[in-house]
Amino acid sequence: MAPIYRTSRAEIDLKHIIGIQAYSSGPTTQAKPVHAHAHDSEDGHDHSTHDERAPTHYELRGISSLQVECPVLSSSKLDALDAWIRSVLWEGMLPDAGDAGAQDSPEVLRCKGTFSNESGQQYVLQGVRSMYEITKTSEKETIGLPTPGKLVLIGKGLTDRVRNSLTAVLQ
Repeated sequence: MAPIYRTSRAEIDLKHIIGIQAYSSGPTTQAKPVHAHAHDSEDGHDHSTHDERAPTHYELRGISSLQVECPVLSSSKLDALDAWIRSVLWEGMLPDAGDAGAQDSPEVLRCKGTFSNESGQQYVLQGVRSMYEITKTSEKETIGLPTPGKLVLIGKGLTDRVRNSLTAVLQ
């Protein structure tokens, strides 16, 4: 039911892949926010403190997706992001986990994103399994980069621990 776009080197107008409401509720989607729970009866906790923003973590048949906002990056933060991605994709562990993180290591099947650096250069991240590429967009291209940028990971074991690790690298 998803549209198919033929691309070369993942070049595509980002309006087709970002902000498309792929997980919006509807009769054909089965994806649900991971933290959703029924409200049929009083479940003993206060609902007034729940964050009402759109969910950024979904799970369907054991595969989950995690979306993280990416602020404008300094060159050192861009290097740190690259190192984080290498650690997760190539070593299968969070860089800050040490030996203790091996038990609940994330398995990233796909990663993608758009972000920019302090000089205004825009980047696109594309990755499948252990292969990934961060490419600069050409100065002629305007990809309509949202502010802030976004990174999306799709795979298994994408817990809040993964989100917190990635967010710490970006901040």
